[in-house]
Amino acid sequence: MSEKKISTRQLIIFYAIFSFALKFLSVPKLLATTVGTDAWISAIISTVIELLVLFLALNILVMGKRSKIVLPFMLAMFFLQMVVIIGASHSLVTRHLFHEMRLQTFLIPLVLFGMAFAFVSARAIFRSGEIFYLLIIIGLALSIFPVIPRIQVSQMTPVGSSGFGSIVSSVFRNLIFFESASFLLIFSGDIKVSKDFRKKFMTIASVIGVVFVAFVFIAISVFGPLAMYKDNAIVDLAVRRMDMIVVCVWLILLMLRFGVTFHAAFVCIRYLFNIKKYPRIIGIFMAVALWAVWTFAGGNFINHLATHIIIAVLVFIIPILCLIGRRSKDEKHA
Repeated sequence: MSEKKISTRQLIIFYAIFSFALKFLSVPKLLATTVGTDAWISAIISTVIELLVLFLALNILVMGKRSKIVLPFMLAMFFLQMVVIIGASHSLVTRHLFHEMRLQTFLIPLVLFGMAFAFVSARAIFRSGEIFYLLIIIGLALSIFPVIPRIQVSQMTPVGSSGFGSIVSSVFRNLIFFESASFLLIFSGDIKVSKDFRKKFMTIASVIGVVFVAFVFIAISVFGPLAMYKDNAIVDLAVRRMDMIVVCVWLILLMLRFGVTFHAAFVCIRYLFNIKKYPRIIGIFMAVALWAVWTFAGGNFINHLATHIIIAVLVFIIPILCLIGRRSKDEKHA
């Protein structure tokens, strides 16, 4: 009996969850802080970069199994992503649910949730996405449709006023939010690759990118100069009485993204060090590491320029190393 694999549909759904969870909360503010009303231009450039990296990743997935040479770089990216998710989740919870919750207290249930994801199969994780994907549609509908009449295109002019250098800088500093392809690569070999796999994936990913750019445009046109103060854009756009629903929806999406990222980092460590016994020790080690980073470094860690440089390098080097590793294997077997 052949082992059941992740279907194209399941992979696309989780890609959407992975992509939407952080972007719709944090990115409009971060882009607006750097380039003001030109944030939508930065969003377009970042989305194009993301789609190019995704196209490369999909071609790697078609080739087959993961390469060990890239695992340390994947692990670094997953760890950085988890740090960002923790910060975004804590901000969402303390601003809209429990105002006095300390980060260390919040980390306990979040990390336990991640550890639960670490010990289940990849297919079980991706099947869970099929249950929750409608939440994205509900959250977007509740936030975007009611504010469409409030859109003021006049707030978006003059176009390009922030300057090309500032736009490029904003893209560079926020690349970690546009790195939704790396988590796919860790599941190489677990995916059932259909005939039109790449075409379907790229088509839907392009639609997701267009929706995100449209969202940034709407958020900036509605908030204007105040966009740089809106920490949770998707929630701040929602009309009163609907905002708590959107908060709960996005918290679930963030937890799902954290869970699959934790699982991906867990898999990296197991394959990298060839650990077959006592896998729970890995989960405990990861939990302690995340706690230590946030306790001793806080948000300064992810906001540091050196971290942005590392992320920019990882975004491009991960798929390139995957290709190099795969070609080396092919040459050995030739």
